[in-house]
Amino acid sequence: MVHLRQSTMIIAVFSVITMFSTTGCAVFDTLENVELLIEPETESEYYLYVPSAYNPDRDYPLIVTCHGTPPWDTASLQIKRWKSLAESKRFIVAAPKLIGTRGDITPSAEKQIARQKQDERTILSVVNHQRGARKIPADRVFLTGWSGGGYAVLYTGLRNPDVFRALSVRQGNFDERFVRPTLHKLDPYQPIHILYSAVDPLREQGKDSIAWLRDQQMFVSQEVTTGSHKRHPEEAYAFFRRCVQQYAWIQVRAHDVAEDRPLTTRLSVTASPPAQTYVWDFGDGTKSKVASPEHTFAAPGTYDVKVALDLGLDEPELRTVTVTVPRRRAGTVVHAPDDPR
Repeated sequence: MVHLRQSTMIIAVFSVITMFSTTGCAVFDTLENVELLIEPETESEYYLYVPSAYNPDRDYPLIVTCHGTPPWDTASLQIKRWKSLAESKRFIVAAPKLIGTRGDITPSAEKQIARQKQDERTILSVVNHQRGARKIPADRVFLTGWSGGGYAVLYTGLRNPDVFRALSVRQGNFDERFVRPTLHKLDPYQPIHILYSAVDPLREQGKDSIAWLRDQQMFVSQEVTTGSHKRHPEEAYAFFRRCVQQYAWIQVRAHDVAEDRPLTTRLSVTASPPAQTYVWDFGDGTKSKVASPEHTFAAPGTYDVKVALDLGLDEPELRTVTVTVPRRRAGTVVHAPDDPR
């Protein structure tokens, strides 16, 4: 059964998109120097732009941008709109061709989630493809999307906080049913940017996405802009830049040691900026100041392992990972940030 939005909303969306695609939001760039590649996992196509001054010996951020409803928005239109910004700011931008970004008429939740799952595979393969080919640091990968691309950003981005440092949804569609599969993967330290305008036809969906994310204790940055249904790549880039400058990126992981040592685990941290000191609390009354300690628990069980990191900032950063022994699993961060929502 096809799920139809209110007809007046569909007409408004189509009218505004059409108007701005032919006037105020026209795309003046071309596909010159843009590559059309095939990612190896699903063999989907994606567009890639690499700055003309690219140096293979230096690090480059990667921004993946998700298109909205075809034919009003496509991967080629996204890469055209981002191309000049990527050139001037010297980052790499990729625009994959997706199947779950229709914002006008969407299928049932089951079918939509299946499409988003396919898009997730495509997006992650694009990231892996480029990280294997170029020097893209783990803490410089970002995901953004416009209009119907908001579905892909929230589904893929929230499910993979270890891959995407921050997310930005620009004038995006939102449906709570489509993000429920992300609940067990949420990381409250992952910054999320939601942009909408007061006259945008999707503004209520933008507000709904903010309310839902904040209900999940997520780190949300709300931005209300002028104009209507524009693509706003500059605002997304500015948000990603703020994240790098102002917020620490920390990944805590638990690792298997050996099958014959079922109560032993090894902990590690990847952080940007790099940690200067570490204080681990294993949740069983013991502590360590080793960067990547190996710890043997006295008894089977589930432990909240905490680590306090000195990153040279105003205050130490605290993270928590849930470790279960003998069957170990890395959990999500459970200590919510103090940053204002």
